[in-house]
Amino acid sequence: MNTFGSGHNGGPPLDPPVRPEHGQCKTCIHWHAPSGNEQRAYELFRLGLSRKRVKRPSGTCDRVLLAGRSSTAFSTMTAEFGCLNYEAKSRPLRPVGGGFVTIWQSGRIAWQGPEEKTPARYLQETLDLDDGETPETGEG
Repeated sequence: MNTFGSGHNGGPPLDPPVRPEHGQCKTCIHWHAPSGNEQRAYELFRLGLSRKRVKRPSGTCDRVLLAGRSSTAFSTMTAEFGCLNYEAKSRPLRPVGGGFVTIWQSGRIAWQGPEEKTPARYLQETLDLDDGETPETGEG
């Protein structure tokens, strides 16, 4: 018997395991990330694409709470650090639109383009269709 993984056919799992959210500064609402330039420079150094030595970028937080302390403090720390005053950032809203639309009429392409620029005459709410009706025939 193959005990290699936990996939449906004995292979490795298809999806990575879901990790519970750790209280790391990079996901905390109080943490201020370092500049993008610092992060890019460090990443290039880490990957070996740059010979210039770069220190690991660190962000700042003015609400760090460590074990054994009753008050918060200001400190710099890396993204993986975690303190006792952790509050998760809210998840970003998913963008709406951005799709490419092709509208067909009578077997031919009537319009193509970005979803946000669909002409009003093709929008569902302006067609006034009853249940089961199609725009070409007006019948269900």
